[in-house]
Amino acid sequence: MKTLYSSTFISIVLAFLMFLGYSDQPIEVVQNANPLPFSYIFEPEEMTPSEEVHIEIFDNLTGSSSTEFVKNTLPKIRDMEKETDEIELHLYFIPDVNDWLLFRSAMSLKCAGDQGQFWAMHEKLHEEKDDLTKWTYNSIAKELELDIDAFQNCKDEEIHKSAIEEDIKYASEKNIAFSPTILINEYKLIGNQPFENIQKVVNEILKKEAPAPPIEIDGGSTDLEQELENPELPDIELKI
Repeated sequence: MKTLYSSTFISIVLAFLMFLGYSDQPIEVVQNANPLPFSYIFEPEEMTPSEEVHIEIFDNLTGSSSTEFVKNTLPKIRDMEKETDEIELHLYFIPDVNDWLLFRSAMSLKCAGDQGQFWAMHEKLHEEKDDLTKWTYNSIAKELELDIDAFQNCKDEEIHKSAIEEDIKYASEKNIAFSPTILINEYKLIGNQPFENIQKVVNEILKKEAPAPPIEIDGGSTDLEQELENPELPDIELKI
């Protein structure tokens, strides 16, 4: 899954998502300290309160947005999950199938998960993403004190290839076109969301508190927001 950062591409993606059923104006619950022009929350037309919250994060290594999210927000989400039985967290690492290193990263992540080091490997992959080579994965595995023979065999035999392909298919079915994207029950959050946004959506689903009103951002609407208000949908084909 390639991440493109041009405003035109992001406009197309968001307009396409709206066309698929997210017709309400996207609402940003909390202004990000380092706001990005493509950080949006799509609220469901009708939200059903639930006693369970399913958080699904779709990630890869392309671009700084995912890495900042992994560094600053994901640890807080994991801590929140550990504090309650009401939250279930699942991360999907979605590689570009045409990028050998990204596909190898996905394979290494699942192989490390077999030895209980999924999250540690995920963090390391983001730390080393600019220097990845075919030797990097074993170097990280040694640092994490994995069984190197088992780890190497898992990669060489591509034991998790079908699982990775299923993850890619699932992301496509969910219309995931940008990394990171976070699904929280019926909500879809796109971009490097601050933890406050995640927490407020979770609390709203669990009805622990009333959602905060959107924060007005001075300076009028951005070009992207204007395009979203009047989207012109070109004939495009989104590929993951």
